Amino acid sequence: MIDVTFLLIIFFLVSSHLAKQETFLPLDLPVASAGAPDFSDKATATVQVLASGEYQLNGQTIPLDQVRRGLLNRMNAEGGAIRVRIRTDRRTDYSHVASLLKICVITGNTDVVFSVYDEPSS
Repeated sequence: MIDVTFLLIIFFLVSSHLAKQETFLPLDLPVASAGAPDFSDKATATVQVLASGEYQLNGQTIPLDQVRRGLLNRMNAEGGAIRVRIRTDRRTDYSHVASLLKICVITGNTDVVFSVYDEPSS
């Protein structure tokens, strides 16, 4: 029984480390005046769009066609559509975000959320 407990502790430590690593890249996120916290436990892939227009998935900078392949691979692993979290720098040209949204629709992932900062209350 103790062995199982230790295995669970190790599993949660490793999985929390990987979850933190996915959003580690410091970005100047856009500010939103309204929004809702995301507490979904649906399988989620985080795609980061840098100010330069480069895309990152799983901590690797890759071209947009490889983002598509990465999303499809994750969908196959999860057995269907997944949630896509987009973290983008506020200075990123919208055309890069629009291209990523198009890839999400093409792959069948219509559950898309954006990471933003809350607008400060006055």
